[in-house]
Amino acid sequence: MSDPTRPWWTGEDDIGGLGFARFFAWTGLLLGAGALVIALFAPLEGQALRTVWIVGFGCAAIWVAAMAMPRYRRSGVRTSWVVRTAFVLGGLAVLVAAYAFLVIWLASTGVELPAPAYWLPPEQPTVGVTALGVTALGVTPLDALAGG
Repeated sequence: MSDPTRPWWTGEDDIGGLGFARFFAWTGLLLGAGALVIALFAPLEGQALRTVWIVGFGCAAIWVAAMAMPRYRRSGVRTSWVVRTAFVLGGLAVLVAAYAFLVIWLASTGVELPAPAYWLPPEQPTVGVTALGVTALGVTPLDALAGG
């Protein structure tokens, strides 16, 4: 066992022991899973800068999981599968967010890529004034009377 005068989380070089390695690995996994869920299901509504937050959380998942690696090595234990899984989930979150950014950016220029509808801006009804009256949703009063 370790020296009882030292805290449980410190190793010989003060980078932390196996307890901190597991803490960082599982925290990275949770961050990566959360970032991927947010990347897939967050309603971006055409606001491309929302993807920056998703990329940040995906990178944080990779970074936190990477902090576990030297602690595992120092303890003489093989790096956990949790670290590799956190890397994959964080990387997938970054890739999905980058694709979402690309979809939103290209949609603003008129190019449509396959994407969930909640990534794109909501459809705004077209309301305007014409010589014959108010146009709502692209239908003039005469069109409504004619059935078209």
